[in-house]
Amino acid sequence: MSDFDTLCTKLEQMDPATFTQLFNELSVDVINNLVKLTADGTDGLTAYMQFILASVAADGVMTEEEFTLLKPLFDRMAEKDLTYEEGVQIFKSMGLDKPEKYKDIVDTMVDIIGLVSEDLKDEIVMLCLLVCAIDGEVSQKEKDWIKQLVEPLTIEVEPMEYIDAYLDKAKIFTLATTCGDQPKMRVLGLKIKLDGRIYFAVGTFKDVYKQLMANPKCEILASAGMEFLRWDGKALFVDDPRLMPIVEGMMPELVKMYNQMGWKLGFFTLVEGTAEVVDVTNQKTKIL
Repeated sequence: MSDFDTLCTKLEQMDPATFTQLFNELSVDVINNLVKLTADGTDGLTAYMQFILASVAADGVMTEEEFTLLKPLFDRMAEKDLTYEEGVQIFKSMGLDKPEKYKDIVDTMVDIIGLVSEDLKDEIVMLCLLVCAIDGEVSQKEKDWIKQLVEPLTIEVEPMEYIDAYLDKAKIFTLATTCGDQPKMRVLGLKIKLDGRIYFAVGTFKDVYKQLMANPKCEILASAGMEFLRWDGKALFVDDPRLMPIVEGMMPELVKMYNQMGWKLGFFTLVEGTAEVVDVTNQKTKIL
């Protein structure tokens, strides 16, 4: 018997009081950590609910035990006290009795892979497994669901995917350049991911553009929580006609102002560099 099967058996045989306590403790911890990923916490709570509902749907059936465990979630969605039969109707109306609906949930988990700790990933998977085990049996379909859930969580993320996700989390970041022998820094927020690269934009009339043209060596610094991302390299300016329309869609007012003033944006990416994440204990994780 594999370690995974042993864990499933242990959860299947767990007494109800311990089971409920473990589920509640994990739920609180997972929700608290997921809501920190967004400004208002809404997306984090939604992700939690998606993980749970997808776990219920792993075998295409919602048992009475699963409904009882998750009744607060269903009551919250319906804004009333639901019966099991009403819960089943909602379950089916959401298409959760159809396995193809799971893909969206897996995609959501892959999207946040670079933003959560290994411990939190483990807690999410354990939480989903608990839902599958609530009726006293983790079916083969449910085991297959958990396994496909675990698989994307163990895939190594491409460096640019990780950096892009980190910058999204940080929202704003700084760019360091040099002016002669004097370091200069400014805040940036505009970035574009295209063809596996991340592009930034600066006004060609600004000192930062002149500094990068004179000395392309620069560094991006972004902070999220108790750690920061440091990405250095050389600024390589490009003339790609696809970039400006993307900026127009993201920041139409900025583009309008630039057009009115006759200003131009210069787009650059970083090459020949390194990237690392550093925590408060000065532990460094190499990304690039």
